[in-house]
Amino acid sequence: MKIKKDSEAISTSKIKKFKFKIDRLFHGIFSWFVLVLAAGICGYAIIAFCFQTVTVVGPSMNETLEDGQVVLVNKLAYKFGSIDRFDVVCIKKVGSDSYYDIKRVIGLPYEKIQIREGIIYINGQALMETPFQKLIVNSGVAINEITLGKNEYFVLGDNVNNSEDSRYTNIGNISKSEIIGRVDRILSPKKDKGKVK
Repeated sequence: MKIKKDSEAISTSKIKKFKFKIDRLFHGIFSWFVLVLAAGICGYAIIAFCFQTVTVVGPSMNETLEDGQVVLVNKLAYKFGSIDRFDVVCIKKVGSDSYYDIKRVIGLPYEKIQIREGIIYINGQALMETPFQKLIVNSGVAINEITLGKNEYFVLGDNVNNSEDSRYTNIGNISKSEIIGRVDRILSPKKDKGKVK
């Protein structure tokens, strides 16, 4: 009878050990699943609220940015700071599905903007120092003075004579809510990596 009890005790012990191993396995799988889920949520949060990559399309920002380059957009820049003149910004126009545009901020809220004889005037004063050195051939709607409203910005492409920007009615003034963030760095191709100025 004692042998029977001993064998039952051994069987019970083996079952307990087996159950313990199964519990550990499920605990490990569950922990791994939670970790992967947390990493996915964190990754989504970083992309949604902090940073995003955008591919440059077209020549409108030459020489600063080239077609095909991948840039890093800092979405936090304007949550904690102001949009400054000459910032390179990523724009998503209201009503566009997934199209992003990259331009340079020239005019700030409440300023008066005009382009005459190839030169930008802000509040009647010529803007002599700009990141681009070309005279502007086409003034577009800025041939007449434009007054920017609250949270409105006037943007141009650095390739001023080959850019669709605030001079054209299909783009117009950009609202702050349409500015996704500041374009901070070129990520690829490798030879072009660096800070955007």
